[in-house]
Amino acid sequence: MQTEPVVTYRNVDPSPSVDALVARRVEALERINNRIVGCETVIEAPQKRKVTGREYRVRLTLSVPGPDITVTRTSAKGSAREDLALALNRAFSAAEKLLKRQKKTMAAIEVKHHPPVLHGCISLLEKELGYGYIRADDGREVYFQQDALTADVWDQLAKGTRLRFRAMEGEKGPYATAVSLAGAG
Repeated sequence: MQTEPVVTYRNVDPSPSVDALVARRVEALERINNRIVGCETVIEAPQKRKVTGREYRVRLTLSVPGPDITVTRTSAKGSAREDLALALNRAFSAAEKLLKRQKKTMAAIEVKHHPPVLHGCISLLEKELGYGYIRADDGREVYFQQDALTADVWDQLAKGTRLRFRAMEGEKGPYATAVSLAGAG
């Protein structure tokens, strides 16, 4: 974590045991996602005490690459110390689930890799039918169509003309896209 976790108490007395619980839960979050930048935990209680017990609200904000994760959980059962621990554990458990979901979503994003630009000469050209073959400098024969040209230069093409292109794999073998004259941009 790039910044130290921050624990803020509002209408609640600070407690070393609560700080230790927060520190343990933050360590668990870092094991799930080691790219957490910061963590802010706000522990608050209403000013008025209720006859049936005290309500605690825990708001947890995780700064991570992408959108920040914010979780709020409330607990109002049993003794005061158990309520606070329960609210903290619920907030951190919810944050763990959201971190795991975000990590899974981010892992599914793949970077698109473009094929490299190749060069070659036309080895066969069927002008009337609108297709031809390029013998790439690496020796492969690559099919191309008139529609694959980036400029209107079909009439200038002839056997032996140097072209630049990107080769893609199709069902029937490699074909060329983004075909242009080798001397042209």
